[in-house]
Amino acid sequence: MTATTPPGPPPRATAGFGGSTADQVLTVILIMLGFGGCVMGSFFGAFSIMASNGCSETCNDTMINAGVAVMVFTPWICWLVSGIWGIVRLARKKLAVLVVVAGGVLAVALYILGLVLLLATID
Repeated sequence: MTATTPPGPPPRATAGFGGSTADQVLTVILIMLGFGGCVMGSFFGAFSIMASNGCSETCNDTMINAGVAVMVFTPWICWLVSGIWGIVRLARKKLAVLVVVAGGVLAVALYILGLVLLLATID
């Protein structure tokens, strides 16, 4: 007797190196580095409010507060979303490292946007 293949669709192949050991290691390392980046970003974002100490009456307090809030909270939001999405993609054996990298790039871009909002009204 010869062995036959069972009926049904063939097994799914993963694209790129998704699900590989390198993808898993890089994703976990980037998630951990992202946590450290969020801690540092929030720390410096919270202390950047001191940039408005020398402000005169011409400064817009609303924009300064919005900039600080963006600098403090958006890194955490990006880290949580990209970290959870990356872990889900790892569990599904799909490429996950690019999701975490994209979350980090977005977090840096939003942090810079918050810094621009903060510094736009300071004399």
